[in-house]
Amino acid sequence: MNARLVTGLAVVTLLYGLHVSLKTTKIFRHPTWDAHNDVGQFWSEFAVHYRFARFFAEGRDWSELSRDRAIQYPDTINDWAEFTIAMEVPVGVLYRWLQPAIPFHVWVVWYDCLVSSLTLFAVFFLARALWRSNLAGVAAALLYATLYPSYGRTVKNLFLREDFALPLIVFALFFSVRALQEQRTRHQVLAGLCWLAALASWHLTQFVLAVGVGAAALVYLGRGESPRVPWLVLTLAAGAVLIPVLQAKQFYLAPTMGVLYALGLAVWVDGGRRKTLLVFTGAAVLLLALGGWLQAAYGHVYQLFFYKLRYLGVKPDSPAALPWEARCLWEGAFNTAAPRDWWQYLGWAGPLALAAAWKQRRTETRFVVFTLLLVPLSWMVIRYFTFLAVAAAAVAAGLAADRWRWRVAVLAAGVWQLAHLNTAPLDRAPVQPAHYQPVVAWLRAHTPTNAVVLAGVSESPVFLAHTGRPIILHSKFENWEIRDRYREYLAALYGTEEQLAAFARRYGADYFIYDRGCLRTGLDTWRYKADRLAPLPAESVARRMEEAP
Repeated sequence: MNARLVTGLAVVTLLYGLHVSLKTTKIFRHPTWDAHNDVGQFWSEFAVHYRFARFFAEGRDWSELSRDRAIQYPDTINDWAEFTIAMEVPVGVLYRWLQPAIPFHVWVVWYDCLVSSLTLFAVFFLARALWRSNLAGVAAALLYATLYPSYGRTVKNLFLREDFALPLIVFALFFSVRALQEQRTRHQVLAGLCWLAALASWHLTQFVLAVGVGAAALVYLGRGESPRVPWLVLTLAAGAVLIPVLQAKQFYLAPTMGVLYALGLAVWVDGGRRKTLLVFTGAAVLLLALGGWLQAAYGHVYQLFFYKLRYLGVKPDSPAALPWEARCLWEGAFNTAAPRDWWQYLGWAGPLALAAAWKQRRTETRFVVFTLLLVPLSWMVIRYFTFLAVAAAAVAAGLAADRWRWRVAVLAAGVWQLAHLNTAPLDRAPVQPAHYQPVVAWLRAHTPTNAVVLAGVSESPVFLAHTGRPIILHSKFENWEIRDRYREYLAALYGTEEQLAAFARRYGADYFIYDRGCLRTGLDTWRYKADRLAPLPAESVARRMEEAP
């Protein structure tokens, strides 16, 4: 290991410590944080993750998760196949083995911050490989560490799947770049394994992989540069069949894999330009058609993209203009980026990345195309800034491998962003643990352990995690059945008492917990999702619960 690499890693290690400190400071100094009471600290899907993590911390039989009736009552769910359970395992198992002298929810936060910040090392190696410069690697890590996407969602939401998957995704990008540069088998296999680990950890990983495969396909079509990575394709295909959650979601038939198979086949044919292009086009059309016919696990996400483009990113005032799936997802992290978001999320990395892509010719073309493809996707879904921030920092760092003036500019931008970091707690206004705690206490004290609870999709996981009472709804919307059930619930909630009672009987509810606020109107409300923005009749359940409970 050369001295420059050691020095670079030392600097990144220092940045890593500062990054972890930034995250934990923002979390632990928030007024709603309670180191002694975990109720309400994790909500919605994060409470689902917390429940799984505590399951492993308690040392229970893992086979119980193959027949879980509590998370989506009355269905029996194989959690291993339905949900991407991965990050929860080391969190819980390590807590049980190490037995640290801190409460479990505090341990979860520390683990989350420590693991998610490992992305800095992955960014360092990625930029170093792209630009063949240790200084570029350090510059990329510095730029990324000071961008909002590197810490924002972690400290606002707590215990995200993407926090565990992101380091794996960026290391997968690094090994993919190395595999394309040198075609070594070990790089291809390592890239495939990292992609599989990330795919098994977070279901949205496949949409990042799709961008990478799309970039490779565009470069192949435009310049004829064939991605000769057969072992990467074989590793991904094998994992798609062997890993339970990927097998259950039929990832081996996903559009991403269809294009990847077609690229691999074109390389294997190894004929002239016209022949390989015909093979690729024919195989891609056939495989995409086959996959579209047989596999629809994430069709709701593609549907959202379609309607985002149709309405140019502007959510229509009339809910009826959107089908249920798009209406259900178009909120929060899936909203369209506003003009102000570009500077907030990318800072100086954005303009510097454009300058680097224009000036430098030595970088991997596919990665530049990958970065450019992330731009419209980030506009459509602000969650994609999580990945665009990584890519922009890695590309912008290429200027640090140029003349000294550009080196000074890149490092100055990183230092400027570091100096202007806001260490104050971020806003977590929608989440008030004090609102959950009395309800949880009441359920524990006054209901049998098998009492089935009907509540909203964000609140139900909290009640399950802290009381063990089975729930009917949850917010893991990668599950088709729960999306359809949520649609039924909203129709009943804004319907009559008889409709709600029929819904409750159908799914075996014993207790109904109503969350005030169902009368609010607007684009990001339950009434919009239910297509009930018009004045509600007097017999509506929501209206009666608000006005005469």
